[in-house]
Amino acid sequence: MEEKIITLVVLSFEKAHILKTLLEAEGIECFLENTNLIQGAVSTGVKVKLVESSLEKAMEVLEGMMQDELEPVLVEDIPPRILLPVDFSEYSRKAAEFALAWANELEAELTVFHTYFNPIISTMPFSDTFAYEVNTEEMVLELEEKAREGMEEMKGFLNKKNEVFEKPVSLRMELVKGIAEDEIVKYSKAYRPLVIIMGTRGADRKATDLIGSVTAEVMESARVPVLAIPEDFEYKGLGGLKKLLYATDFQEADFKSLEKLERLVRPLKMMVTCAHVSSKEHSKWDEIRMAGLKEHIQKNYDKELVNCDLIEHEDLFVGVEGYVRDNEINMLSFTRRRRNLISRIINPNLAKKMLFHSTTPLLVFND
Repeated sequence: MEEKIITLVVLSFEKAHILKTLLEAEGIECFLENTNLIQGAVSTGVKVKLVESSLEKAMEVLEGMMQDELEPVLVEDIPPRILLPVDFSEYSRKAAEFALAWANELEAELTVFHTYFNPIISTMPFSDTFAYEVNTEEMVLELEEKAREGMEEMKGFLNKKNEVFEKPVSLRMELVKGIAEDEIVKYSKAYRPLVIIMGTRGADRKATDLIGSVTAEVMESARVPVLAIPEDFEYKGLGGLKKLLYATDFQEADFKSLEKLERLVRPLKMMVTCAHVSSKEHSKWDEIRMAGLKEHIQKNYDKELVNCDLIEHEDLFVGVEGYVRDNEINMLSFTRRRRNLISRIINPNLAKKMLFHSTTPLLVFND
C-alpha cells in the first residue's frame, strides 16, 4: 500500500526551498508543488509535500525554522563560517585567496559555492509556451560537467594556498544549478556565514560579464555582510590591510553593524575610522552626534583601533571617495538602508555606485 502524500505547509518560493534543504539534511524526502519556473523569486503559495509517516519529524524541522525567523541569530551562536561564491575567473581567484587568508585568521570554515546556469529555470515564456531547447538534458549535463571541472580546479588552487598555514582552513565545496544571486542568498540563509566574499569587475566591463550585477543583487538581499573584492584591487596579503573606513549616518543600525565589524576585523588589527560626510548646513548637528558616537566607541571598543572623523563635503559619494584616496584607506564599509522601489529608481543605492566605481574592497551590512 502506497503511503499518503500530504502538504506540510504552504510558503513563498524562497522559504519553501530553504525548508526543503533543511528537511533533506535530516533525511526527510519531500518535493515542492506550484513553483513558478519563470519568476520563482516572486512565487507564492508553494506547497511543501511529503509522505504522511514523516510528518512528526518534519514538523520539528519546520518549527525550528520558524523560530529562527522570529529570533535574530547572533553570530556568536554558530561556528565562524565564510561563504565564497565563485565563477572560476581570475578575479574570482583573487577573492578566493583573500577569503582563505581571512578564514585562517578567524579560524573559520570556508565554503566555496558555485551556481551553474540552468536552461530549464531560465527559460523565458513565448506565446503562452516554453521555448525549450531540444537537447536541454544534454546541455544541462554539459554545463554541470564544466562546473564540476571548475570546482576541482578551484579546490586544487585553494588546497595549494592552504598548505602555507600552520592550521589549514576547513574547506567545503557546494555546486548547485539555478540563478546565481537567488541561490547565493538562499544558501546563505541556511548556512549563516559571518560574511559573504565575492569578486567583482569594473563598470566598464560589466556589459560583458555580469558578476558585478550579481554581487550588487546579493548585497541587496543577503542578511549577512557582503565583501566585494574589485578586480583591480592589488592584493598583497592581509598584512597590507591597515585602515578601514566605516561610513556612518548615526542610525541605530550602525551600532549593530559596528559590533559585527569589530568581530570580523579584530584578528587583522585594522584601524577602523567611523566617518560621516557632513555638509556646512548640518555641520553643528553632526558634531553633536559624532560626540555621542565617540563616547559609545570609547566605552565598547579598543580606542587604539577605532576612531571617528567628520568629512566636510556637499556630495556624499565624492566625499567618501576623496577620503578613501587621501587617507590610503584599504577597505570601505557601511550599512545599506532598506529602500522602497521608487527611491531605488530615483536615487540609486550608494553600495551599487561604490561597487562599480571603486578599486577598494567594499564591505556592506544590511539593516
